[in-house]
Amino acid sequence: MLADRGCQSTIPAAAIVVIDPLAFFIKTMSTSAQPELASGGETDHGIVLEGRRKMLVEDALSLFQCKANLELFKRGWREDAVFADPIALATGFKQYAAQWFGMPAAFPASETLAWKVVKSEPGLIEFELRQKYTVALIKTTKVMSSLVHIELDSDEFVTRFEDRWDAKPLSTGGIATMLRGLNAKTMPFLISVPKA
Repeated sequence: MLADRGCQSTIPAAAIVVIDPLAFFIKTMSTSAQPELASGGETDHGIVLEGRRKMLVEDALSLFQCKANLELFKRGWREDAVFADPIALATGFKQYAAQWFGMPAAFPASETLAWKVVKSEPGLIEFELRQKYTVALIKTTKVMSSLVHIELDSDEFVTRFEDRWDAKPLSTGGIATMLRGLNAKTMPFLISVPKA
């Protein structure tokens, strides 16, 4: 089992309710039958990666554990990369960094239970993830399963990072996509991202 562990945030408590009510709602209310992702991933991490690809997956796990830092983005992400999940569609460093640095406000603790690399191809890494979140305000825990889809450029920098909850494809149009974009544009005004 990987270390989590306590996420730390300098975001005022009053801002928690404003920052990501959609994340709060979805993470706490969406349950039902989740696919069995990262089966055996407590000890068997799937395809063995080396070098830069290994680093990128380790960095991704750190992000899910609320351990965002500037060096991680500098060494692994393009400035114009896209981060997408069911509640955000963030383009460029200002937007995607705010999503990760803002995570501790909604989830003061986050622990990786299991992970398994299922695909490693030119320009692409995918791994399955089971993550246990402590939800702010109500202090309950919620286990989420995801398929993490990472697209890379020719120098193996992240160009697109998708967190697909329950391995479901992300929406590509309509009001949901508009709200995801609005979330991404709002977060930088609420979250203080450290300066280099």
